[in-house]
Amino acid sequence: MKGWLRDLEERVQEASTRLRELRAENEQLREKLGELEQRLAAVPGEGDAAGWAEEREEIRRRVEDLVQHLDELLAE
Repeated sequence: MKGWLRDLEERVQEASTRLRELRAENEQLREKLGELEQRLAAVPGEGDAAGWAEEREEIRRRVEDLVQHLDELLAE
């Protein structure tokens, strides 16, 4: 087999492996986000409830951005 074809097959295999790893990582991030949301919801309100809600929303947004970025990488 031609060397370039073998190299291409190896690169495709490596990319496929990496995509599977990223999908698994994406799923773990989604699960972690769900766990964190549940833990945050269970914390009794201390201090400024509006500030806590704002911080919680910022954390959610940033984690969702990371998950979306991984999804975009997987789509490439």
